[in-house]
Amino acid sequence: MQFKKWLKRSLILIPVAIGIAAIVVVAPKMKKPPQKIEAVETATKVRVIKPLFQEVSPKALGYGTTSPTRSWDAVAEIAGRIEWVSEELKTGNIVPKGTELLTIDTSELKLALSQINAQLNISKVKSNTTKSSLAVEQRNRNSLKKEVVRQQLLKKKGILPASTLEATERNLIKADATIQNFKNSLLINEAEKKVLTVQLKQVEFDLSRTKIKAPFNIRIVSIAAYEARFANKGQVLFSADATDKTEVEARFPIGQLRPLIASKGASDFPGVLGLDAIIRLRTSTHTIEWKAKVERSAGQIDRQTQTTGVIVSVDDPYGKAQPGQRPPLVRNTFVEVELHGRPKGKQVIVPASAIHEGKVYILSDEDRLEIRKVKVAFSQGRYAVLSGGIKPNEKIIVSDLIPSIQNMLLKPIMDKKTRGMLMMEVSGKAPSPKEKKEADKSKDGKE
Repeated sequence: MQFKKWLKRSLILIPVAIGIAAIVVVAPKMKKPPQKIEAVETATKVRVIKPLFQEVSPKALGYGTTSPTRSWDAVAEIAGRIEWVSEELKTGNIVPKGTELLTIDTSELKLALSQINAQLNISKVKSNTTKSSLAVEQRNRNSLKKEVVRQQLLKKKGILPASTLEATERNLIKADATIQNFKNSLLINEAEKKVLTVQLKQVEFDLSRTKIKAPFNIRIVSIAAYEARFANKGQVLFSADATDKTEVEARFPIGQLRPLIASKGASDFPGVLGLDAIIRLRTSTHTIEWKAKVERSAGQIDRQTQTTGVIVSVDDPYGKAQPGQRPPLVRNTFVEVELHGRPKGKQVIVPASAIHEGKVYILSDEDRLEIRKVKVAFSQGRYAVLSGGIKPNEKIIVSDLIPSIQNMLLKPIMDKKTRGMLMMEVSGKAPSPKEKKEADKSKDGKE
């Protein structure tokens, strides 16, 4: 029985063993090598532009508010009731130089003037009377003096008693005293007359100050005085601004003016003087510009903002106004001030956003990425002027390329919007909000 079981198992195991041996021998001969799969390089889409190559004037943008070069507070120089107010004295009115705007009551001053004139007339009468009396007394003294001389001769001859001579001499002394009193009276009267004359001039001067006139061409800003009200001495009746010139103190970050000043020759005006300036007012519908003059730089740097001030001015800001198109530059208008230096010849200009830590991404002739170092001469707003590193005919990448690997394959798309924005920035014409929005979309890759 056991032999039969063993024989039965052997009949099963022998074929299995033969099959395994066959697999071991034949399988290596039937095995195929793995297929080689070639890697396909994917090109990354990028937006590219050619840099600008043209003359560029260094510029700087600052901001400030307008103010008149001169302002005037009409102050009451005498106290009194306001007698008359001109129809021109209204807020916002432009008034020519010399226009009478307000009058203070003159009744008390005219009364004082009459009193002084009366006293002067009395003084004149007193002077005439005293002079007449003095002339009479001088003639009397001359007669007495002659009489004294005659009596002295008679006394020597023994004809005239001494008491008579002494009486005549006493009369002569009295005449001298009377004459001196008359002269003193004339001196005192003359001094009083001078005092009255000064008082007269003071009253006349006060009378002239009762009329308030425009000292120069002005625009009324505020009014605090009205007809029939009492004005105290020193009270501000109304305020006005001069219309001949407007100034703006624009603030600029420290260092922003360096390229502008450096663009001038050594023989030019020092500092910011001699730079070209434009005052710009932006509204919801359009932008208005005024050609301005750089007057001076501010005396100190602002401690909090670390900015320096430059004062520019516009002549005749009201005369240049056009209804509905160009408003006058009134006080406290917030404006933009643009300063320009001299053109620096043809320069390579790229968007500031295309510079990555001193490097620029270049599209090679084989449409591959070349990362290259560049030298930045100066930056102005959203563009940078390069002094080396790029040729004008090369293409730069303006997309945010992440990751950026040297020699990576690229698929370029010409970005006309970004280049158009760059041209507007360099030309000095700021883009509209719509153009800025389109440019921002273009930067995000939304064509």
